[in-house]
Amino acid sequence: MSATTIGYQTVQYFTVGAMAAVVFDYCLMIPQEVQLIWGRKWDVVRVVFTLTHYVTFMGTAMTTYAAVTDRSHYTSVRELVI
Repeated sequence: MSATTIGYQTVQYFTVGAMAAVVFDYCLMIPQEVQLIWGRKWDVVRVVFTLTHYVTFMGTAMTTYAAVTDRSHYTSVRELVI
């Protein structure tokens, strides 16, 4: 294996590990989230919390998917985008 391949695999492992840590943190915080946020009226605090909480989760999920997806069979950037 080349150094590039080893580096790419290392990035993949760290990305998956980071996603696991985010999911674990969300699982730990669900009881507090239900108690402190879900029962509130929709105000600025709840909107900001919801956006930052779930947009971050979705971004981490998309980054993990992109890191572990094999795109080596594409021959150009155009094929990758379309």
